[in-house]
Amino acid sequence: MKLDPKLAQSIVDRMMHQIPYNINMMDESGTIIASGDKERIGSLHLGAVNAIHAGHALIMQQSYGEHGQPGVNMPVFYNRQIIGVIGITGTPDKVEPLASLLSTATELLISQASSDEARKRYESRVNRFLYQWIQVTGPIDQQTTLLLEAEQLKINIQIPRIAIALQAKDFSFVKKDNDDYQLLTSLNTLIILTSHDTTVQRMVKLAQAHHTSIGIGTKTAQIGTSVQEAMTALKIRNVLKDDQLVRFDQVQFTNALLTARIDVEQTKETLRKLTRTEMGEGLLETLGQYIKDNGNMVQAAENLHIHRNTLNYRLQRLADTTHLDPKNTVELFQLYVAWLYLQFE
Repeated sequence: MKLDPKLAQSIVDRMMHQIPYNINMMDESGTIIASGDKERIGSLHLGAVNAIHAGHALIMQQSYGEHGQPGVNMPVFYNRQIIGVIGITGTPDKVEPLASLLSTATELLISQASSDEARKRYESRVNRFLYQWIQVTGPIDQQTTLLLEAEQLKINIQIPRIAIALQAKDFSFVKKDNDDYQLLTSLNTLIILTSHDTTVQRMVKLAQAHHTSIGIGTKTAQIGTSVQEAMTALKIRNVLKDDQLVRFDQVQFTNALLTARIDVEQTKETLRKLTRTEMGEGLLETLGQYIKDNGNMVQAAENLHIHRNTLNYRLQRLADTTHLDPKNTVELFQLYVAWLYLQFE
């Protein structure tokens, strides 16, 4: 490991707030890479060179100008290797007691920084792997490279999992279980991969409590398929503004209709014209609520906050405009498909 000059300078700056002496930090060659005296950066420090060769702390009694001032130079170790030297400028008998403490503190800070960097590299590697994994929609046992990477990361990708898609501005309320995996696919979309039904139930409750959109795929080893299903459920839920639509199996038929592209173009264009007026928008809202309430007149009128007679009037206006009667099951289905296609444009 090599000392990073930025990290070294941050350590020097932090320490100089605590003691009234100049501090220099040198790399493994003895060159000053951080200092309280910025003009000395880049100079060779002879005391540091000697300390590196000796393998232990050395007191520097005389001045060598820009190449060193009286003080103490203490090697900095990482994994039993000297990676640099920390020097304190000052009268040796005054600064020597501080040298060991500063060296130990420096080694701890470097060790922590190294651990943080290793953790970031690991997390970055896992994220790259997860992104590749969620693209797989075919048999996982044919993904040789992915299986090898998974083995190295100790991730079992052959067990069935459920994909959960969340959409929010802040995901701080989401706590990850030990064997679950999370991946941000955009600034406001989080994918969770879990093998636990209890996690799914917990996330549904959390999403409701935090007014967060959620979509859930089916349980399968082909995780890419489950991710696609979760995203589809999320999209349909958002477009239809129906908080009860959470799982893909709830929207599977709707998705099949969207994929099939049934020819209802004429009816869709008629409904589109209704969007141009306030009264027409009211008729479309009425149709959507009537469909959502499964043709229940009382419930639809209540949810629309209108009298039942007003609802009857609006449904008749729809029938007159589209030549399709919402109270006729077959014709209502045609209206529903046209309305659905219009919502997803």
